[in-house]
Amino acid sequence: MRAKTFQFLRTLPIALFHDMHQGNITLRAMGLVYTTLLSLVPLLALSFSMLKGFGVHNQMEPLLLKLLEPMGAKALELTQQILGFVDNMQVGVLGFAGLAILLYTVISLMGKVEEAFNFVWRVKRPRSFLAQFRDYLSVVLVGPLLLFSALGLWGAFSQWEIVHTVVTLKPLSLVLQTSPTVLIVLAFTLLYLFMPNTHVKPWAALGGATFAGIAWQIAGWLFASFVVSSGQQTAIYSIFASLFLFMLWLYVGWLIVLTGARLAYYFQYPDAVHLPQQPTETSMQTRELLTIAILREIGTRFLNKDTPATLDDLRQLIPVSRFLLENTLDELNIYGIISRDDDEPTHYLLRVSPDKLSVAEIRQRLWQGTPKQQQQATQIRQQAGISSEWLNTLVNTPDATMQQLIQAAPAETARDDQGIIR
Repeated sequence: MRAKTFQFLRTLPIALFHDMHQGNITLRAMGLVYTTLLSLVPLLALSFSMLKGFGVHNQMEPLLLKLLEPMGAKALELTQQILGFVDNMQVGVLGFAGLAILLYTVISLMGKVEEAFNFVWRVKRPRSFLAQFRDYLSVVLVGPLLLFSALGLWGAFSQWEIVHTVVTLKPLSLVLQTSPTVLIVLAFTLLYLFMPNTHVKPWAALGGATFAGIAWQIAGWLFASFVVSSGQQTAIYSIFASLFLFMLWLYVGWLIVLTGARLAYYFQYPDAVHLPQQPTETSMQTRELLTIAILREIGTRFLNKDTPATLDDLRQLIPVSRFLLENTLDELNIYGIISRDDDEPTHYLLRVSPDKLSVAEIRQRLWQGTPKQQQQATQIRQQAGISSEWLNTLVNTPDATMQQLIQAAPAETARDDQGIIR
């Protein structure tokens, strides 16, 4: 057990670096920056209208200032501009069409965030539209109210004399000094538990959130130092300097959030750690072997009338990485060989009875692929002038040399200027 833990901790930084080097997480962070810029004002306007009804909307400015604190002197300017846009957007007078567009914009932002988290967690199925509407609006409308209510209670609690006396003690003063980081870690933990459309274990979310919270604080300090020393860049960008710094901070923030989410995924599934030396593309032989092993286990459970297998069940029985198993199961589902339910965790089962599914049919589906892939093969065969007879000769004569196949090829048909068969 100790050896496995040491191996996991040793390979984890390599796997995270490999994920960053591939660029998928960075691309998702860039996309979320663009989406955030488009949807930030509608999101705040919707939350602001709810907070205004309860009389706690005045606390939004300090919270925004705290979030934009790494931008230094630009934080106050940006906060005032954002709140100015929010004040000018009167939700109550938008009308039905305007309110519908506002809700769609907010749900679209949350949907993009969920899409990024599902990618990090390798979740293939997003929430349904009704589930998105229900979950996202509850977070946007009720979440800020609960947050500001908690802040208000903390402010009232901190005014008590006994609290002032107790916080002078060194252990408690140290706790208060680290409370901003603790609150950020708690917020990230809730985010990691809620956003992916899958079951996330609390301790895994807490592990990723701890990394993200500490990294957020360090990045904020470094970014503030960068802003202070970027006088020349500010002069170059002129009036766009605030927007440039805001976009840069958004990118850094989303990068930290998504990296923490991937770390939480690795904490929950240590066997999913993918090292650079491991091949990402499988050979046809590997695909056939994995298919045989997976279908044998699924078929055995069917014949024994046991509960259908989950990914974790198959992972315990088949000694390959979670990454390869997930990809193979997705392929078999696309090819129509197996199906999966909507339970959590997902169960996999055969689409037809084992006595009616032949090995030849399985190999044919693996070889031909999806209907779109079959259509692509047909187009290549037509455009390259490969007849069905010659293709059968190629497949059924493995000992034939290339020269024999060339000599057995049909005469080349006429082609136009683009090389297309006529």
